[in-house]
Amino acid sequence: MTDNDKLKALKLLAKRYARATGQAQHVALDFVATRLGFPHWNALTGSAKGEWAPSEAQVAAIKAIVDKIPSYEGATFDHVFGGPDVITRGEVQGYSYELKTMLGDVCMNGHGWRILLRENPLAAPQVEIDLPHAQNSPMNDRELLAEAVGIAKELMQSVKARRFADWPRRATKPDAEGKVRHPFLDMAESNLWYCLHCNTEITGPQIATHQWHCPGCGASPLNIFPDAFWLKPNEEKPVPVQTRAEGQEIEPVISIVDPRPRLDLNKDKVTHLIRTALFEDATNASERLGASLAEIWVDDDLDVVVSFETHYWPEDKEPSTAVEVAALLGIEIEQEVVWSDPLFAWPGLGTTTQSTVEYTCLMLDAYRSHGATGDEDGS
Repeated sequence: MTDNDKLKALKLLAKRYARATGQAQHVALDFVATRLGFPHWNALTGSAKGEWAPSEAQVAAIKAIVDKIPSYEGATFDHVFGGPDVITRGEVQGYSYELKTMLGDVCMNGHGWRILLRENPLAAPQVEIDLPHAQNSPMNDRELLAEAVGIAKELMQSVKARRFADWPRRATKPDAEGKVRHPFLDMAESNLWYCLHCNTEITGPQIATHQWHCPGCGASPLNIFPDAFWLKPNEEKPVPVQTRAEGQEIEPVISIVDPRPRLDLNKDKVTHLIRTALFEDATNASERLGASLAEIWVDDDLDVVVSFETHYWPEDKEPSTAVEVAALLGIEIEQEVVWSDPLFAWPGLGTTTQSTVEYTCLMLDAYRSHGATGDEDGS
């Protein structure tokens, strides 16, 4: 490799570094120069015109630094989706942890604690300590916590670099007019952008700096558009977004959590439990159809009204299992019977068997005995 080739290689590595970190090319060139002992890139190239030339070892060292950014050492994971089996294990000051990614976020789990870094660069690291470990958790040590967050941030840097590699370079590098290109909206380019969530106006350099998350509310890139098309002409125009002071450190948010599972009943869960109980109460194929067709209404207090279809559920039959389930949940249950057209003729056939197969055979035979099964071609 000639001296000129080495300089070209350094410049190419600087370009890769700029893309991976979302920085301007001149910043990346200066980064490479400082790593080689020069104050800036111009000083490096000036020395290269004289007697100095980069060695192959120096080029290799810079390459190792750049290669490490998008590839977290020891990790075998998909940086976008992650998964249960793609975990990096390690220790921080003797405490074991597991590190993984999920949908752009980074999760670090230890014994009785966990750290979550959101894809949004403005979101504070979330630190959770389980209640039983609140007094003796290693996360109470600020130095150890800072080291653990630093490890998670190294992985986040890798996630970010891989994301930037998939984006257009103009998505992270504003031009002289401040225009940037949206990473997902095909060819959308502007120097002003608008957040669908908070209706703020964001400049090109602002949105690029914050990795296309709204600096105001943190909305994702999918909510950022080059015009506020959702606002009507008479509605208030978007105002410039207020951003955090540059370089301001984002402190972790620590919370003590109770890891025990909690019962959180809602209308959907109550509906499923009651309907399951109705199937237990059904003693034949017809009543199972009745359990399936029943309308279950749950009010804000989680009390229940069940409307049975008269053809498939006997009017005098009490759903005893459903009543018992409701009592266990501490809620009231009422029942009513309504009339509507049956699904099939002769609905009473289902009362003679528990087998859905046998009921279907009886139903089809009945239709055939009347000369039609519903599948004739009319000929």
